[in-house]
Amino acid sequence: MNYLVDYHMHSTYSTDGNDSIHEMCKMAIKNGLKEIAITDHFEPTTEDKLYLPYDQKGYWADITKAKQQFKGKLKIKLGVEMGQPHLFQQGSETVLKDFPYDYVLASAHKISDGRDMSEIDYRSISIEDVCSFYLKQLEMLLEWEDFDCIAHLDLIKRYSASIYGRNLSLNCQHELLSEVLKKTIAKGKGIEINTSGLRQSPKETMPGLDVISLYHKLGGEILTIGSDAHRAEDVGKGIKEAINLARNAGFRYITAFSERKPEQIRISDERAFSAGQRY
Repeated sequence: MNYLVDYHMHSTYSTDGNDSIHEMCKMAIKNGLKEIAITDHFEPTTEDKLYLPYDQKGYWADITKAKQQFKGKLKIKLGVEMGQPHLFQQGSETVLKDFPYDYVLASAHKISDGRDMSEIDYRSISIEDVCSFYLKQLEMLLEWEDFDCIAHLDLIKRYSASIYGRNLSLNCQHELLSEVLKKTIAKGKGIEINTSGLRQSPKETMPGLDVISLYHKLGGEILTIGSDAHRAEDVGKGIKEAINLARNAGFRYITAFSERKPEQIRISDERAFSAGQRY
């Protein structure tokens, strides 16, 4: 049986989070998870380069309290999702120096002119061009190396599926995608399977099986799984489906982190997954 983990979720310490750390932990236990990373947003912008809404001390205090309260029932890792850290290096580096995070996700939510990926006019750009544009953002993200995994590798699928009438695949720019994945691997970084797409218009994970399989084929080994829950009711959703995807792509392990160091967790050969012991 599998040791179930969820390595991407947001509490009320994210401006778009809905439930407390305590509530997220309670739901994780209810849903059979054994380990979680709470990865609240550090999301600087051109107007707020230090991202003042990020209450690092309050977050730390509540994580510490939750670790004590749920000891023996749930492993709780200190995480953060860094939005476009390559564009706001000073503030991002300061945040990471201040606290001993276990796990750092890096995301390309916005581009240098301040626009969010949700604000791109997908109606006026082809799938091939938007994939090329986004992959080049990831190349720039990879130049900032103080992170562990790239979040939701094909994020633009979330915003474009309803417009294009189908899910785009970064594989339409196969050569550029391969270069991004090779750089990710060479730098010792990983990717995640983000299951939020299963609950949104794409109705598939981000990325999908084709990209996960290519990552494995190129030698990728660091692979986390996260629900990207912004409310307690979504904690753990899609985790079992993501484990199946990982195995179908050729992976025999998924990854957890402690003190920024990857730890491999064996995937069970069983198709019907439930919470079990860690290998």
